[in-house]
Amino acid sequence: MVIDWGMTLRKIIVYGALFILFMIAIAFLWALGVNAYLIALLSGGFLFIQYFFSDKLVLWSTGARILEENEAPRLHRIVENLSAEMGIPKPRIAVVQNDMPNAFATGRNYKHSVVAVTTGILNRLNEKEMEGVLAHELSHVKNRDMFVVTFASFIVSVISYIVYFAFTMLFSRDENNFGASMAAWFVSMLFSNTIGLIIINTVSRYREYGADRGSALATKNPDGLISALKKISGGEYRKEDAMGLESAKALCISPTGGAFMELFSSHPPLEKRIAALEKVKAEMYGY
Repeated sequence: MVIDWGMTLRKIIVYGALFILFMIAIAFLWALGVNAYLIALLSGGFLFIQYFFSDKLVLWSTGARILEENEAPRLHRIVENLSAEMGIPKPRIAVVQNDMPNAFATGRNYKHSVVAVTTGILNRLNEKEMEGVLAHELSHVKNRDMFVVTFASFIVSVISYIVYFAFTMLFSRDENNFGASMAAWFVSMLFSNTIGLIIINTVSRYREYGADRGSALATKNPDGLISALKKISGGEYRKEDAMGLESAKALCISPTGGAFMELFSSHPPLEKRIAALEKVKAEMYGY
């Protein structure tokens, strides 16, 4: 298997920067005199809740229903074959009653993983295209991307709290000053929705490139995923359908909404994903 060293290096830089941000946040709390036990409790508590319950919340909020094998033998067969090819246990399969063609994977580990597809994607893709999409989602499972995006969100949450705490101290010496508290809250929200969002979406975009590559290698057919992406990306769908997948947008194969610039998008542009897949195809076939 050919390794994309450029992509690997960029992922190391992004994930390394996340870890450094986390350590800086902890050091900042320590410098402010926050008790070490409180730091550990807050950090561990936030991470525990996000890691162990976020997948359940995603399935519940999207209305995903677990499918038994007799309900969708075709899907189960494809996922079983791809899981064996990738060397991972077969995850559970769920369906979401939603006309927007999309799919996502969730679950904190192999044992609790779930691959979900919408009725919209089932009605639009042929077998080879579905293989490409499902292999993409299984690559997320194999790469433990659920933990990666959870950790990124956790770091942003902790840093937002620190920003609020720091600006509360900066704006006022009076702990009961409501105006200072509101100003600190505004600054922390501004951070969360700008820099924090950029951090999370940068991680998400690298996850998508990695899952696309994993799909191409597992299926040995990059054209299947390329064709699927062209079919499901950029279409016009009901606002209600997009909102129905909002809680899973960072996990979906296709973005549920637009972004005015790439930095704020959870997914790479379609043309860049296709170009990356064409590169993988050239590596596979030697041209």
